Amino acid sequence: MEKFIPTSLKEGQSYYDSFTQFDIIFVTGDPYYDHPLNGVAILSRLLNVKGYKVGIIAQPETKEDFTSCGKPRYFFCITSGLLDSMLANYTPMLHKRENVLVPERALILYTQKIKESFKDSITIIGGVEATIRRFTHFDYKENKLRRSILQDSKADVLIHGNADRTLLEILKRLKEFPELPFQHLSSLLDCQTIDGLSFRIKKNDINKDLRNLPSYEDCVEDPKKFSLLTRTHYLLPDDAFIEPCGLGFIQHNRPSHPLTEQELDLIYEQPFTRKLHPNSKNFNFNYEMVERLETSVILGRGCWGSCNFCVIPLVQGKEVAKRSKESILKEIETLYKKGYTKINDLTLPTLNMYGSSCNLYNVPQIISSPIINEDITVYNKEKYCNQQCGGCPQRVLRDDLYPLLEGIEKLQRKYPGTSLELRSAIRHDIILEQKELFRKIMQFTTRLKIAPEHISNTVLKQMNKGTRAQFEEFLEEYKKINEEQGTHKNLVPYFIAGHPGSTMNDMELLRKFCKEKDIYVNLTQVFTPTPGTASTAAYYTAEDTFTKEKIHVPRNFREKKDQKNVLVEDIEFSKDDESG
Repeated sequence: MEKFIPTSLKEGQSYYDSFTQFDIIFVTGDPYYDHPLNGVAILSRLLNVKGYKVGIIAQPETKEDFTSCGKPRYFFCITSGLLDSMLANYTPMLHKRENVLVPERALILYTQKIKESFKDSITIIGGVEATIRRFTHFDYKENKLRRSILQDSKADVLIHGNADRTLLEILKRLKEFPELPFQHLSSLLDCQTIDGLSFRIKKNDINKDLRNLPSYEDCVEDPKKFSLLTRTHYLLPDDAFIEPCGLGFIQHNRPSHPLTEQELDLIYEQPFTRKLHPNSKNFNFNYEMVERLETSVILGRGCWGSCNFCVIPLVQGKEVAKRSKESILKEIETLYKKGYTKINDLTLPTLNMYGSSCNLYNVPQIISSPIINEDITVYNKEKYCNQQCGGCPQRVLRDDLYPLLEGIEKLQRKYPGTSLELRSAIRHDIILEQKELFRKIMQFTTRLKIAPEHISNTVLKQMNKGTRAQFEEFLEEYKKINEEQGTHKNLVPYFIAGHPGSTMNDMELLRKFCKEKDIYVNLTQVFTPTPGTASTAAYYTAEDTFTKEKIHVPRNFREKKDQKNVLVEDIEFSKDDESG
């Protein structure tokens, strides 16, 4: 029977043989949901299978919470959870959300509390909040630029993006020096050679070949410098950077390469309980949120859609890493055997990107994988590109999802009464080049989610989304498939109001379009400036991050509300119906 990873010293004693101390302790603002959708669950299971003793502190509030697992042999891993803590706490109109236990600026608070109780312990911050705030960034709540979260939290090191290989590599090197404080370890660990790390570096140790970003102080003094910083890391997502801040410097190593099929298969085949830990705070509230996720099955990670407002490429990577068809079918069959009758989703940021790749990543490199303990081949890109992946001739689309869905159909015949519902969104402009796959996906949906976001080509350009013509073509194809299959399935489009470049006239154009096309609008969110994105840089500077053209920016709450109300004029706008 699967067990939860320990959440206290007492549980550690019953879980591990000869237990005296955890090797690594995770601190998270999320409840402990032992499911492959939860980053802490994934990493704790991976480290556990690699022989490390792992503890989890979820939703800590008191000193007793922070000390419940004692002091780890190696380090604390600290994350705010699946959301940036400020986005978790505030709506787009900066109303405080209810029933949120993760504190504001969780990484700063959690690191402070850990250092108060365990002065000499190494602290590593990671996850969404650490990744999107690793550079100088705009903070929506304070309406100003803030320094790297590594500086503000005073953590020892930051892991950005996918942390699987990075954590294991750090642990491999730390084994030789388990008792030294981090200030003496940085050079011994050779941090400059570990992908996915951001860390403080002395001026004399800086690699002169690395690209320098504008400093925090430069960005504060000149908004154009902040736009340059954002543009640089967007256009060079695989590069390492040096970022000056105050009297010091931060080195941001290149992100980890996408995981291979074999690595992902090992990670997602761990014995997750797929349950919410029974001691979770606000258990009933959290259970209602995760109940439908229990039978969701992960397909992979990453998205190259390049939406200017989205953090997924920053967090999961732009290249899609995929699990093998065999591993996914094995997991689904295991769920059916356990008595589950319905798979509630196959999860990937964009479903129809499963199996896609970029031809520009054509320079092989052999690295050692600490996940599978073998040498693997990863690929680098030497040619510069503008990162406009949609419609790029170098982008290879594959319909690998099609045979996977056929395999699931075979399982359903083997296990009568079972089913699959696809809930994840597809990219509507890309699916126009995958029409057979489109028809197959439609067989497994009750309502299809897409994210056109707008209809004005001016706004779509600012968002880096598909064109109006592509959306119109999609609607025709969607109607045609419904007729072919004898169905009337609902279309669920997501729209954004108040995005940089959007005016009231643009929203009127969208409202008119939805009325003419008989599109039911109930999922409209007000743009929230999210740290690290190109759209947020445009919000702050009032200019296009890439072309440097001046643009209109809806800044005050009145205009944001008015833009949303144009689209949902029959729905009373209140704090409760803000999406974000």
